[in-house]
Amino acid sequence: MTQLPFGQLIEQLRHIPILGGTHDHFHINLSSRYRPSLAPLRVVLVGCCVVLLLGILWNCGQAVLGYQASWAISAELDRVRQQDDQLVVEARQEGIDLSEGALQRLPTEVALANQLLEKRTFSWTKFLTGLEQAIPPRLALSSVRLDAGGTSVHLTGTAMSLEDITAFTVGLQDHPTFKDPVLAQHRMGTNGLVEFDVTLRYRREGA
Repeated sequence: MTQLPFGQLIEQLRHIPILGGTHDHFHINLSSRYRPSLAPLRVVLVGCCVVLLLGILWNCGQAVLGYQASWAISAELDRVRQQDDQLVVEARQEGIDLSEGALQRLPTEVALANQLLEKRTFSWTKFLTGLEQAIPPRLALSSVRLDAGGTSVHLTGTAMSLEDITAFTVGLQDHPTFKDPVLAQHRMGTNGLVEFDVTLRYRREGA
């Protein structure tokens, strides 16, 4: 068997139809095939991509707005801190204590100051004069107690009878400076007199 040169062997193979020669080529392009049934799916996929892109852009915008808001709040807090520090320095220069302990004691001190002012403006003369006008002849008071604000009054005393106590509460109710008298309790004493406790409210001028 005669062996052919390598060049002649290649030329003979090029003329075999199954391997293809110069003019016999297979043209296959899968992407050029149109499938109408896939058109709605492509539209849905494109729409999902658009929605996803819009969502990403919206989230980015919200993140930017949130960052700007947090930056503005941080700047405002820094400004308030600077004002507080300046106020503390000025207060120390004036001899005013603005420490945390002093601020915690401040409500108690304010309440005490208000009580002192109320006591200074409270007129015992007007109060006792009005109370004397409401006391019937057959009744005597043994104690008079007022609360810190001078509006709630607690009275204890003795009377000849329960009718005298009733007349006393009615007189307090009709008096222009007293209101809401309540007979807390009454009992018969060892001396034959009726002991009683009455609470009422005192209507101060300007209150």
